[in-house]
Amino acid sequence: MYASGPDIVSLGPKRPGPKRPWGPNSGPKRQGPNVGAQTAGPKRQGPNVLRAQFLFIQMPTEKNVNTPKKSKKKQELDQIEEVTKLYTKFDAEAISSGDPFSAFPLSLKTLKGLEDAKFTKPTDIQRLSLGHSILGKDVVGGAKTGSGKTLALIVPLLENLWRNRWTKTDGLGALIITPTRELAYQIYQMLNTVGKHHEFSVALLIGGTDVDFEKHRLAAVNIIICTPGRLLQHMDENEHFSCDQLQVLVIDEADRILDMGFRQQVRTPQRICALKRQTLLFSATQTRRTEDLVRVSLQDPVFVAAHEHCDKATPDQLVQSYFVCMEEDKLNMLWSFLKNNLKKKTLVFVTCCKQARFITQALSHLRPGLYFTGLWGDLKQNKRMEHFHRFDAATGGAAMVCTDVASRGLDFNGLDWVLQMDCPPTVDDYIHRVGRTARMNRKGEAMLMLTPSQEVFTTLLSERSVPINKVTVEPDKVFDVRNKINNLMIPNPSLKQFAQQSLVAYAKAVYFTNLKNVFDVRSIDFDALAKSYGLVVTPRIRFLRKMGMAPMGKSEANGKALPKLTMKTEQIVLGGMQGESNTENPFQIGGDTGCDDADDDVGDESFLKVSRRDVFSSISEVDVKEEVLSRISSKKPISKTLMAKKMIKRFGVVGKRKRFEDEVESDGEDDHKKIAC
Repeated sequence: MYASGPDIVSLGPKRPGPKRPWGPNSGPKRQGPNVGAQTAGPKRQGPNVLRAQFLFIQMPTEKNVNTPKKSKKKQELDQIEEVTKLYTKFDAEAISSGDPFSAFPLSLKTLKGLEDAKFTKPTDIQRLSLGHSILGKDVVGGAKTGSGKTLALIVPLLENLWRNRWTKTDGLGALIITPTRELAYQIYQMLNTVGKHHEFSVALLIGGTDVDFEKHRLAAVNIIICTPGRLLQHMDENEHFSCDQLQVLVIDEADRILDMGFRQQVRTPQRICALKRQTLLFSATQTRRTEDLVRVSLQDPVFVAAHEHCDKATPDQLVQSYFVCMEEDKLNMLWSFLKNNLKKKTLVFVTCCKQARFITQALSHLRPGLYFTGLWGDLKQNKRMEHFHRFDAATGGAAMVCTDVASRGLDFNGLDWVLQMDCPPTVDDYIHRVGRTARMNRKGEAMLMLTPSQEVFTTLLSERSVPINKVTVEPDKVFDVRNKINNLMIPNPSLKQFAQQSLVAYAKAVYFTNLKNVFDVRSIDFDALAKSYGLVVTPRIRFLRKMGMAPMGKSEANGKALPKLTMKTEQIVLGGMQGESNTENPFQIGGDTGCDDADDDVGDESFLKVSRRDVFSSISEVDVKEEVLSRISSKKPISKTLMAKKMIKRFGVVGKRKRFEDEVESDGEDDHKKIAC
């Protein structure tokens, strides 16, 4: 359930109850042994009383009869006491891999939710972490992608609040922080599925929604799932937001949150939250920053690594391959891959948002023959959720171009391929990208495109126990779409702008990547890359020139293109100087440019700098007649005001209309024309 504002719903099922008046002596009506449990009636607000709506549900072991409200409370208290006693006898080490969820001391409501969601047996990370987390201990969990970490953090959260008899009037009891909006929404869906038999309220706080709509509704929320930015905004601006009674703090994909620059923001809620709380950290990869966060916020944590002794860092069912191609051939490879896998579901990763936008727009116009969409950070929230849902629900051929916003935690239904058009910046990013497929013991495949200078990245993968094989591309199955994309530029001017911005953004991303032995911006032929994007002229990449790193290829300001531009400047500005000698003309090709003969062996980059400097320094030395220069400098653009003054001076009054009347209207006067101004 997703809305524009926060989704605040009750986790209990909504069942229509019998309508009856509220009176001082009105008690629960008994309607016979075959009537279900008492359900909520309509809200009534008396003079000084506001009756809240409570939702109860039949327990799996109870008979299908109505019982008084006090009896239900007593039964729940007895169950809490019974489960609490089991904690002292529970041995987490005694749980084997084949035991069901019922082997854990869990509430009947949670077990019923797991059964309805068809979760019968826990995975390795769930089995190892639940034994400690349901007892209230701090847990740091790490496991492979697709191993069920989301359920491992939801179950102890529900049990903690249920054990403490948490209600709406108690305020915020659990807080879940995730790096992306889509992951937060997916956790929200899972929480509503597993916890639907509990009486907790949950809210989803992500960017792109109405903050004012959310502010006054958070006081009655028990569980909040949010992203760091929106959480910090409510902490600063919302007076109704309070973490004083927080019982559970969950940080999913903690290393990603810290890498995104939210280190200080994540520490802020930890400092203002209640000190006596339970903290859970889960991720497929752990970094040094995560360890620092653990030392600051956790008390005697239990470290759980489900696949610590495995030979592979990726799922065993995942087949990983790579091939080598040039940058300018990547679009052809992508198009060919899609045309050869029209019945498959593919997730395509690129480096930056502008790349994803351009590729999505360009290939959508070419009609690849399958559902084609994109997902990136700059996309509007309603579009992001629409594309996410449609791609997740697609059963046939589908493809989605995305950035790393979709690399963490997302579980797409029936994903067959993960294709990475660009080399990921780190090995951890690679592991999370390919982890979108081959989840929960399902099969999947991953393909990586590398340039010749980036092939050393496979060595880093081998050092992290990531198996990957090199494959070759059959030339017969490769389609060239450069001409088709070029033809799209004329009827779609915005597509040309997207292509230019995409190329510049990709150059910046490559330049600022930390792995300099893998990513070399000098090795990219930007002219060929621009041509593959359908551009006739390579856009300027100014920041590379400021850094002293002129890109390869023939760009607009290349040394070979410079004389042609200066010849046009000479003909326009110095058009009357044809009698001058060639040696005195600084713009003449082959003439004296102010450089010595020893500079002839200097490269194009140095030649470009010297020639431009000599051109501007030698303009003042040109022997031009004073009257020519004065005539050129005297020509100024004429404004409308100046033109009006000249017309008034020459013709008199300006702006009046002359009208000539006929002779019939003269009333017998002499033949002449009257002029009416």
